[in-house]
Amino acid sequence: MKNAVIKRYSFKVSSAIGVEAKSLDFLWEKSSIAEEIHRADFYHFIWVEKGELFLMVDFEELYLKTNDAFLISPGQICSFNLRSHPQAFSVLFIPEFLGEASTDAQLLHRILNINPLEHKVISLQGLPIGNLMQQLIHELESDRDDYQLVVARSCLRILLAEVARRLPKALCNSNELARLFFDEVEKNYHQWYNVSDYLPLLSVQEKLLSESVRLAVGMTPKAYIDHRRILEAKRFLAYNELSIKEIAFSLGFDEATNFSKFFRKHTNVTPNDFRLLQIKK
Repeated sequence: MKNAVIKRYSFKVSSAIGVEAKSLDFLWEKSSIAEEIHRADFYHFIWVEKGELFLMVDFEELYLKTNDAFLISPGQICSFNLRSHPQAFSVLFIPEFLGEASTDAQLLHRILNINPLEHKVISLQGLPIGNLMQQLIHELESDRDDYQLVVARSCLRILLAEVARRLPKALCNSNELARLFFDEVEKNYHQWYNVSDYLPLLSVQEKLLSESVRLAVGMTPKAYIDHRRILEAKRFLAYNELSIKEIAFSLGFDEATNFSKFFRKHTNVTPNDFRLLQIKK
């Protein structure tokens, strides 16, 4: 793997409502882009109707087979291995598309943040997903009227709800406080790395926050913050030419040595060794 700069992509579809649904064939039409390491500022929902698909998301190789679904979130590092060409569909949508309803935020959180240590490929076997996908595509290709946004949102909500309801029951202990905490960590992990930094913002005592986060993801709030910082450190080290010192400063460390100790404590390798391992892949 080359130590290359991560390509960034924004949502540029002409649709004013912020969603696009189509065959996944576009990956093969733009294979040089799809196979590169990249990150996007939109969600990417994938459903394989028939066949198999291989991709990498944040250093984990994933395999999707017939009737499997997966949701890539904004900011995740990914690339596609196009050695097979399945019949598959793709829904691209910006974070604002589903609206500000708390139920929508909870739905996305349940799929993406129930366990930050795992990626979840979910089987939708036995469901009429193909019909639902075709309805969404048809709706978006039709002339826009007062009902297009409502129908499109409803189709996507059903898709996401079917994924969420098939998550392992043991992991479905999400709660509103934990979700708010995860959202704030995502915004501030590079500058706030102590649990006490988040307590005033959430208007909560540390004991209650700890109970909520443990219930949701099985780890302490501090461990969750550290996990998020380590993930971003890995992204920088693998796909950026910044020096170790520059990466340390970008993640809020005063000294590169402190960053190196932190990274080694959580990964058992030094930042430089991790970078070299990625280059050799």
